[in-house]
Amino acid sequence: MTSVLTLTRDEARWIAVAAQGLDRRPFRRRATKADLLATIRAIGCVQLDTISVISRTHETVLWSRLGPYDPALIAELYDPDHAITEFWAHAAAIIPIELLPLFRGYMEHRRASDAWRLKPESVEAIERLRGVMRDQGPVSSLDFDAPDEATTHEWDWYGKKPERMALGYMWTHGDAIVRRRDGFRRVFDLPDHIIPGFWDGEAIGREDVQHELAVRAVRALGIATPKWTADYFRSGSPVHLPVADAKRVLPLLEAEGAATRIEVPGIAEPAWIDTGQLERLEDLRAGRTRPTLTTFLSPFDNLTWNRGRGEALWDFHYRIEVYTPAPKRVYGYYSLPILHRGKIVGRLDPSFDRKSRVLTIKSLHLEPWVRPSAALGRAIAGAIADLLRFLGGEPDAWRLLRTNPPEILPLIGTVDADQVQASESGEE
Repeated sequence: MTSVLTLTRDEARWIAVAAQGLDRRPFRRRATKADLLATIRAIGCVQLDTISVISRTHETVLWSRLGPYDPALIAELYDPDHAITEFWAHAAAIIPIELLPLFRGYMEHRRASDAWRLKPESVEAIERLRGVMRDQGPVSSLDFDAPDEATTHEWDWYGKKPERMALGYMWTHGDAIVRRRDGFRRVFDLPDHIIPGFWDGEAIGREDVQHELAVRAVRALGIATPKWTADYFRSGSPVHLPVADAKRVLPLLEAEGAATRIEVPGIAEPAWIDTGQLERLEDLRAGRTRPTLTTFLSPFDNLTWNRGRGEALWDFHYRIEVYTPAPKRVYGYYSLPILHRGKIVGRLDPSFDRKSRVLTIKSLHLEPWVRPSAALGRAIAGAIADLLRFLGGEPDAWRLLRTNPPEILPLIGTVDADQVQASESGEE
């Protein structure tokens, strides 16, 4: 019987962090466009969200790993480079464009299952948009006027423009591809204008798609279970990789040498380590390397978006409180987990004023097991300054209003009494 490799929880955490590029900054220089693309490829996808308390979540995810960079480089990766696009990879997410063919079978399934929903006027809108893109090039919903009539339509909940919902429908079904974003508005084009021959031939077989997604998920996770693997690339329905299929595929990866079976205290279900991480594990055990990075994570960061995984590996219970009424919030509207040397040590609730370029941290909470120290205070203050450089503010243009426990406050920074009073009175 083959012996199973046993990892401590610290080792499992460190491998998981390193697999996501969150163990240390890879270089001292400013990140380039090639660095951004390499990071997106390494982690497989970057979730999108409309909330922009400090920056868009996809921008924050890349900053957490690479440090300050020019967000305009992301726009160039869309267009003219055609190196990235978007799809339902983990909810709506940025993906390397070479991954899009993996989702063609999903598109075909949705085409077949959703066709009955379309009314004649919806079909007409789709055909009209297809013709516009064919004859005139990329379009967005902004290119069309809202109808004047007051009557309601099937897509009104998405806005009065039928073109807006039609474009989203076409995107899900592979009739249109996100070519670029203007601000945060999607601009669509026909698949053949970006990936010639995208719809030629047969789609990649389901088993091959699941195998490839599992390989990429295990590589990005570092430490994987069937549930975590299935959750990494996911949409609504149908599921890209059901848990039952992940349970079947992971032993196949083990047989191929891509994954190695492990046991970790506190993880009850079968688990695997990316075989490419075994050398790093040896270095960790020899004391040759340890995670050194202190940074903040988007609420939608790949490291912690699976809440069960965050609890299993880091004892970190996290719920975004955006939709929680203000009086019932515990940690804040948009609290960011604090990652410090491979451990999640707390969370902070920031708000960036783009006019004054001042970052206000309304609250900072350490986890109950964390002891305040001068070293931790310096590390957090350094991460705050780094975030401000990315946002375009001066490194010292920030204020911290309150902390829990209070002892960490003087170790990080000073409080602005006027801002505390404003915050307590409900002002922003």
